Order: sequence, then C-alpha cells, then structure tokens
Amino acid sequence: MKKIQILLLVGFICLMLTFFATSAVADMLVIDVDPPDTDTNPQWVTPSDPADEKSWLEGLLGFPVSFISKDDDDNPLDEVPAVWTYAVLKYGVGQPGIDNPDHWAIVDDGDFILELGDIIGIPSQGLSHVSYFGQPIPEPATMLLLGSGLLGLAGYGRKKFFKK
Repeated sequence: MKKIQILLLVGFICLMLTFFATSAVADMLVIDVDPPDTDTNPQWVTPSDPADEKSWLEGLLGFPVSFISKDDDDNPLDEVPAVWTYAVLKYGVGQPGIDNPDHWAIVDDGDFILELGDIIGIPSQGLSHVSYFGQPIPEPATMLLLGSGLLGLAGYGRKKFFKK
C-alpha cells in the first residue's frame, strides 16, 4: 500500500512540474521543420484565405492541422477561440514580398491567450486578420492509454492485496 501511495505522489509531482514548467513560456514563432524547402516563417503568402494559410502552416509544421476560425473584423484580436494551438497573423504591410513578409505563424504557450508583445520582430501595427488552427486530439488513443494505466494499477493493487 505504501508503494502505491509513493507511486501516486511521484506521478502527481511530475504532473505539477510539467504544468508549471510549460506555463512559464511565451507564445513564439513556429519553427520550420524542414528548412531547405520554400516554407519560411515569416513569409509572403498570397492569397490570404484560410485554405492557403492552412497549407502554408502545415508545410512549416510537417503535419496536418484543423482550421478553427478567422477573426477579420475591426479588432482582429477580440474573438480568440477558447482552445487553439497555432495562429496565422496577416499584416497589411504595403507591397508584400520576400523582404517584406505579410504572414507570421505562431504557436501558443498553452494559456490560449494571443500575446504578440512576446514575439521579437513581429510588426506592431497593421494587423489585418488572425486565423486560428488546432491539432486534432486523438481521443480514442488517450482513453486507451488512460484505461490501460488504470487496469495496470488495479492489477498491481489486487496482487498486493491478496498476497497478504
């Protein structure tokens, strides 16, 4: 019984350390996973509809993402979804080009708040719209992992209980 309590305590401490360690970071630019290709961040992406922004972001990340919403009203920072992982920011920067990018891809730090002041080099004015994307969460795999862990703990506890 004491071993189970110690195991649960260690698991709880690891969980808390993970939570507090990830909440101290800030939103940052998405890093290109395969730098020799044509996908760079920031970049000039035309046209700027969600489908093109999605394919550009997927090229940067190297895996698919799902479109959540696009905020393109007078204040493009007022309709932030409750849960998002990636955001594509489109700036009206005059004549966009290789030396004057208009799209920036950022990854959330886990707090679901868009913090543009934390990102070095991002324009401070001229934000046109923000498109939000997320990663699909594999719910069946998560439940399978949780269920197998609980079964393992139950089996371990039953073995210890009947051994006495």
